[in-house]
This record gives sequence, structure tokens and C-alpha cells, in this order.
Amino acid sequence: MSIFSRIFKIGQAHANRTIDKFEKPEVMLNQAIEDKDKQIREAKRSIQSCIATERETKKQLENEKAEKFSWEQKAQAALRAGKEELAVKALQRATEHEQKATALQSNWQQQRDAVDDLKKDVFKMEDELAEFRRNKDFIIAQSKAADVKKGIYEAKAKISKKGRGADDLMARMKAKAERTSLEADAAQELADTFEGKDSLETEFEELGSGASSPDIQAKLEAMKAEMKGAKSS
Repeated sequence: MSIFSRIFKIGQAHANRTIDKFEKPEVMLNQAIEDKDKQIREAKRSIQSCIATERETKKQLENEKAEKFSWEQKAQAALRAGKEELAVKALQRATEHEQKATALQSNWQQQRDAVDDLKKDVFKMEDELAEFRRNKDFIIAQSKAADVKKGIYEAKAKISKKGRGADDLMARMKAKAERTSLEADAAQELADTFEGKDSLETEFEELGSGASSPDIQAKLEAMKAEMKGAKSS
């Protein structure tokens, strides 16, 4: 598979992984097409030279075959004329041309096969380039769509990250406010409890407050009398 076929396949399935590396996909793809055109033109010039060489070899081959046939005819004519020695010389010359023709036949066959292979390569390159040209707009569209998709997900990620940061900040501020409120309540409770007095004074005040209550004193005396009666019995 050529580079252009691979680019097209990637453009179909993974444009966001390949084409997005190009700064300007349109410019890069057009440049790739121009480079491929140049490559094809150079290949065609090479093929022209190879074809010329192949045809030249074929012409030499045909000449050697013709010379072989001509000297064989001369050998036959010499035999008919009773000149056997001359016929032998003619056959020797025919053999030389036959050997040359055999070597040229091998060379020509190799050259013809090479030319055929080069032609196939150029045809394949032209087909791939034509396909690439047909799908260039599609690849560019895929690239742009991939860029948009990437931008959307990046924006979502940023929003999500910022949202989490704001939520964390709000949670910390709320916890701090609650803690401050609790500390304020504790400070107020502490202030109400002591109000600048020592513990001994507070204890006597509470004792005096309890003793000055008639209701509490009456209940206390009744409880003592009840306990005393229960003990006597």
C-alpha cells in the first residue's frame, strides 16, 4: 500500500490522529499532490528511456536472427554448388549470429519485463493519486471535524476542572464558617459561665441561692423527717 493510500485510510478512520498534525491541511495535501505528480512525471521519463533501450535491443535481436538465417541460406547454396568448405564457413558465421541472438533474446526479455513492471507501477500511482484527489476534500472535512470535536472536549474538561475547583472552595469556606460559628458559641458560653468571677465565689453564690428558696428548704426538712422516721422504725 502506497503512502497516499495509507494517508487516505487514516483520513477516513483517524483524521484526528494524523491530519491534525498539519498546520494547514489544505496546503499540505495540495503539496503532497504536486509532489506525487512530479514523481509520476519523472517515472514516465525513466520509462521512456527504458522503452527506447528495449526497442533498440529488440531491433538488434531481429538483425542477428536475420543474419543467422541469411548465412544458413548461403551455406545451403554453397552445398548445392558443391563447395562444402565454403558451406562450413557460412555455417560458422551463422552460428556466431545465433549465439549473439541468444544473448540478446535474454537481455531483451529482461528489459521488456522491467518496462512492463514500471508501467504497472505508474498506472498504480496514477490510480492512487486520482483517488487521493477525489477524497482530498473529505480528508480536510474530517480534519476540521476532528479539530472541532477536540476543542469541545478540551473546553468541557476545562469547565469541569474549574467547576470542581469552585465546589471545593465553597465547601472549604462553608466548613470554615461553621467552625468559626462554633468557636464563637463556645466563647460566648465561656464568657457567660465565668463573667470574671473565680470558682469559689460562684459556688457560694449558688449555695446561697439554693438556701434562700423557701420551697426547697421545706422539701429538704420534710425529707429529713421522713428519713429519720424510717430509721426509728
